[in-house]
Amino acid sequence: MLENKIKNFEKSLPYKEAPYSKKTWGHPLHSLCSYQGKLKPSIAHWLIKEFVPEGGSVLDPIGGVGTIPFEAAMLGRKAISNDKSPFAATIAKAKLDGVSQGDFNNIIERYRDTISKISLEKQDYLDAEFGLNAKVKDYFHPDTLETILKLRKIFLTSPVGDKSSEECFFWACLLHILHGNRPYALSRNSHPITPFAPTGDFIYKDVFEKIEEKASRALSIDLPSEFTKGEGFWGDFRDVVNKTEAKFDAIITSPPFYGMRFDRPNWMRLWFCGWKEDNFHNESLEFLERQQVKDISVYKDFFSMSAKVLKSDGLLIVHLGKGGRRDMSEELKLLASPEFRFVGEALDCVKKVAKHGIKDKGMTTAHNLLFFTKSKN
Repeated sequence: MLENKIKNFEKSLPYKEAPYSKKTWGHPLHSLCSYQGKLKPSIAHWLIKEFVPEGGSVLDPIGGVGTIPFEAAMLGRKAISNDKSPFAATIAKAKLDGVSQGDFNNIIERYRDTISKISLEKQDYLDAEFGLNAKVKDYFHPDTLETILKLRKIFLTSPVGDKSSEECFFWACLLHILHGNRPYALSRNSHPITPFAPTGDFIYKDVFEKIEEKASRALSIDLPSEFTKGEGFWGDFRDVVNKTEAKFDAIITSPPFYGMRFDRPNWMRLWFCGWKEDNFHNESLEFLERQQVKDISVYKDFFSMSAKVLKSDGLLIVHLGKGGRRDMSEELKLLASPEFRFVGEALDCVKKVAKHGIKDKGMTTAHNLLFFTKSKN
C-alpha cells in the first residue's frame, strides 16, 4: 500500500542518516553551479529509490538546475528536467548527458578558437554597466571583463534549447565561477550565490584556465555504470506536454517556496544569459515564484499539465516548504482535484537551515512531501 510506504518514509527519513546527511554528499556534478534554494541531492536520491521503479522515468517540470533528474539518471532512470530560466536550464542540460573530459576538451578548444575572432562593440561595454548590487564592470579586472564579454557574445548567438550538452557544460562551468569569495572566482571578492557588491583589488584571472579547473573538479568522479542519459528542456512548465510524447512513472518536483526569488540572487548569471533591465522588471513576472504570490490557482495549470504526461498509475511528488503566514501544502491539496487524488504526506521539521552568509533565507520551519496519484475517471 502506497499510504503505508509514505508513512514508513516519514518515520525513517533515510536522507537524514549518514552518509546522506552530509552537506557534501552526492556526485560533484550536483555542485556544477551554485543555486539558491536547490533541493538536497540526498532527498532526491531516496525519493527516486523508494518511489520510482527501476528503469522507470522521471520528470521535473520546474527543475531548476536539474538536481532531481540528474539523481534519477544516476540511479538508472530516464529523466527530463525543464526550467523557464535560461541560466538554470543551461546547468540542468549540462548534467544530464554524461559529458566526458574528452567532450569538454574538444569544446573548450573550439571556444578558444572562436573567441580569437570576436570583436567587442560599444554596446557590449554598455551592457557591463548593468547591475543590481553593483555594475558588472565593477566586479572584474578590465582584461578579465573583456574575455567575459566576448564569451557572453558567443553564448548569445544561440538559445539554450539549441545548445549541445557539451556546450552547456562549458557555460555552466563559467557561470559558476563568475562571482564568489574563493580563489576559483573570476570576480573580486563577493559571494558565490548572490553577487553582493565586490570588495578587494582588481586582479586579473585567466578565464579559460579557471573554467578548465572547474571542469576538472566537476568530472573528478566517474558516473556510475547505471547512469542513463536524460534531457534538459528550456521553457515554461505548461509547454512540457508539447516537447515530449513520453508518459512518466513519476513527476517529482520542488516548486519555489513562498518568498523565494530566483531572479535577484542570480542576477549576474542571468545577465550573462542575456537578461537586461526590462527582463528583471517584466519577464520575471511570468515566473512561477511571482505568479503564485499573486494567485495560487496558477497551480491548476501545473496539475493539468502533470495529468497529461503522467502514466495512469504514475505518482506525483511535490516537495514544499512550510512556515510563514501561508501554507502552500494545504493550498495545493485543494487545487490538485479533479486531476489528482491526495494520498499522503511526509513532514520533516527543520530547525536549523544553512544560510550561506545570507541573512534572510525565509520562514521555512519544515519540509513537506506531498504524494498524489491520478484520479480514476
